[in-house]
Amino acid sequence: MLQRPICGAISNAKGKVSVRQGQPTSIPLKAVFRAEICAARLEGALRADADLAAYWRGVAGVQEACASAWLEDLSIRPDQLLCRDFRDRVGDPDRDRAAASASAILRGLHAPGDLLSETEAVLARLWSLAAGPLAEPLQGCDRDAVRAALREAESPILGGLAVARIVAEASRGQAPAVERLAFVAADHALRGSGRFMLGEAPPHELVAAPRGRWVVQPALALVDNGFRLWSVTREDRIEELITGLTRSLERGLGSLPVLRRWLEELRRIRAAAHGASRMPDFLDLLLVRPILSAPTVVERLQVTPRGAQKLIEQAASHGMIANVTPRQTYRAWAAAPFARLLRG
Repeated sequence: MLQRPICGAISNAKGKVSVRQGQPTSIPLKAVFRAEICAARLEGALRADADLAAYWRGVAGVQEACASAWLEDLSIRPDQLLCRDFRDRVGDPDRDRAAASASAILRGLHAPGDLLSETEAVLARLWSLAAGPLAEPLQGCDRDAVRAALREAESPILGGLAVARIVAEASRGQAPAVERLAFVAADHALRGSGRFMLGEAPPHELVAAPRGRWVVQPALALVDNGFRLWSVTREDRIEELITGLTRSLERGLGSLPVLRRWLEELRRIRAAAHGASRMPDFLDLLLVRPILSAPTVVERLQVTPRGAQKLIEQAASHGMIANVTPRQTYRAWAAAPFARLLRG
């Protein structure tokens, strides 16, 4: 394996910034600053409200997972991903393959892990989630380069680009989904990391209380408002990615007022409930499990099936949840922000 130079990011006198791994690539500094300003505003808003952060990242994770699958020519919608376990028939093989791919990406987004202090474990996990049967090519020098890129990064987005490029050159571009997950994991590490989730979970549970601290959606940046190819080794593609990231971050900021209004109404209903009501408990459950069924409510709140159905109906009457599965299938409800996502 050829020895590669350590990644980093440096600015130059021409107002561009270079992401160095192999051959240097320069992108306009102004574009990076604009994206980082949007990212910092979004990060600040999410840090101020844990419930808002959990719901935003839950929705954003589904969007990013589906977009990453689309970039791999695997078409899947959010409802096809999250509602699979509530359907009473097996889907077609192509859709199931797309759902499996998106589920793996969503798992990595739910809890990226600490890429800086647990570099080897995190990279191995991301590779196993997103590369399929390909053998992991990352070696010790690549992991050292990742740690150096994170330590020397001038901003989270530049750190993410540098890490993604290390993965791209080590894998010879054969695992772009891993590159995108590594980009997000770097953003997560540079904004405040946490350990990754252990054990298995279906997609609808991977939107529950996400542990990430990331704000970037690199796949969505390329499929939102058109379709552009992924590459962190070509200057023109990186410029398109930065432009797309700025758009997706601006859209993320724009979605916060709607999420805040829903949370404020939830908190108002919870505070107004009378002493014997289980509605506050139901709404607390909804905050950590935005997609649920009546059996889930029965199990988690220790109520009767009739009591669970009554709570669901009351929450639906207040606009807190909506049914998201066809009548002939197992019934599932989603918090209003997720219901809007699932209905397109």
